[in-house]
Amino acid sequence: MNAADVHQNPEQLFAALCDETRLRILMLLESEPRLCVCHLQSLLDKPQSTVSRHIGILMIDGWLESSQKGTANLYALRADLPLWIREILRLARMSWSLSAEGYQILQAAHTLYRENHALLANGQTEGENVANSPPPAKVFNVLFLCVANSARSILAEALLNRWGRGRFVAYSAGQSAAVAVHPHTIDALKRLNLPTDQAQSKHWSVFLAPDAPPMDLVITVCDTLLGEACPAWPGRPITAHWGVPDPVKQMAEHPEGDPIAFFVAAGRTLETRVRLLTQLSDYAIEKIRVRDEIQAIGLMSE
Repeated sequence: MNAADVHQNPEQLFAALCDETRLRILMLLESEPRLCVCHLQSLLDKPQSTVSRHIGILMIDGWLESSQKGTANLYALRADLPLWIREILRLARMSWSLSAEGYQILQAAHTLYRENHALLANGQTEGENVANSPPPAKVFNVLFLCVANSARSILAEALLNRWGRGRFVAYSAGQSAAVAVHPHTIDALKRLNLPTDQAQSKHWSVFLAPDAPPMDLVITVCDTLLGEACPAWPGRPITAHWGVPDPVKQMAEHPEGDPIAFFVAAGRTLETRVRLLTQLSDYAIEKIRVRDEIQAIGLMSE
């Protein structure tokens, strides 16, 4: 089935994706702009003949485009793939990243892309001007906000600092002053095998100070702040809302339950979202920033 005709018979898309190796090749190429056949072979732990056979099928059916640099055969998703197909692949890749195996393979693919940036960053042939070094690693500062900064935002901060692996640096703060971290938050951090020494409640004014680290993303994790006026953060960071049920409220409503379990459940919900966030490429995050800036231009008066 040719990808160009899939609008006529969308069910054929799933016939193309029903093979595990082909689906994983497509998810890896949705994750990274371009990979070499040798990289795909290594990531999938398959013989080169197997990987090449499936790439050949995907090429014939119009899912991939190829280029060559020296002796390296490079592959990427076709630039003209319909948006709805790309969205299916993106959602499949995001779901795969939540499994231990998928997360490990996708992280390895990102590492390969960065380490081989001069080869993979574009499809130019030999003799054209290509940078010989990878782009500098971007570190994204993320601030999690909650009213009290005693539970959900503390959990999110610890989780992103674990899964971000230095690419993301997480902070947390609250609207209320002088609120201590809830004792069950500390218990939940321990159950989730997260460090507790950085768990400290802070007012969000700390991150409005001139010497505060500039934020790239600001994420609210409680619905109360959704309708509240938050500060105008310096640098116009990307903002988002990740509503998570309040474990303190749940504990009060269900006194018969294990109170710490409500905090752990909040942590599990946040962990899923944090892991998906860490799968976003630098390009995707910067693209969101550019979109926000362009939208802001439209709000400017003459």
